Amino acid sequence: MAGLPDFLTVEEAARVLRIGRTAAYELARRFEATEGQEGIPVVRVGRLMRVPRAALERWAGGPLSHPNGDEPKSRKAAPRRRRSKSKGSQEPLPLDGLRERPSSSGR
Repeated sequence: MAGLPDFLTVEEAARVLRIGRTAAYELARRFEATEGQEGIPVVRVGRLMRVPRAALERWAGGPLSHPNGDEPKSRKAAPRRRRSKSKGSQEPLPLDGLRERPSSSGR
């Protein structure tokens, strides 16, 4: 098993720490807001937040590994399902039981 990468995404760090994604982002924002006094250590790369593995290990108090010994899997986006735009395949709506609205006279 290979070790953790030198920089993790906040979501990867959350999985390693076994906390939720939202909690991890809150701790990362707290780190920035308190100038490093509280929260998960992060660095900014442009608009992205990355968690340095070494700083995370110091913060957690020791070496870290993948949860359950699992390697991080590359996440491929699932193919999007598109709705059929073919109108010929749609069945007409049943109109039984619908009444015609009386027209208002004098308008």
